[in-house]
Amino acid sequence: MKKKNTPEYPSARTIATRDPFRYQRPSDPASLRLPASPYDRTLSLAAVAWLSELPPEIAPLTLAHQFPRIVNRLARFWDSPRMIDEYLQQLLVDKRGKRKGFPPKVVEELYRLAEYFQYLHNKSESTDLWDSIPYRRPGED
Repeated sequence: MKKKNTPEYPSARTIATRDPFRYQRPSDPASLRLPASPYDRTLSLAAVAWLSELPPEIAPLTLAHQFPRIVNRLARFWDSPRMIDEYLQQLLVDKRGKRKGFPPKVVEELYRLAEYFQYLHNKSESTDLWDSIPYRRPGED
């Protein structure tokens, strides 16, 4: 009886060693970002107008000074509740775990802006952005 010629399937280890891109993949995802454009370094006219429309106690002026790129995006997304909500969540909640975070003054401004946005759009009964984030205090079971 003749034995059938069955193909030999490579193991996971063999495939891993044959990966042609394994040495080319960057270890830092930030290295994949495009270089900063002039739009990222200065406030747009739309952002300046948006800041002037906000109540003085809500306008994120420290954020605008230190991170104009973020204020430009906030101004662009402000009329889109879904976009602004997602963007504020991305800014306030670190899902990657490796970011160094914003200075405390900027975090305070972002938090105040998020509360103001929720107040304007009546998104939920609670106006606290942190209520939407699952959190267990130490010692609670």
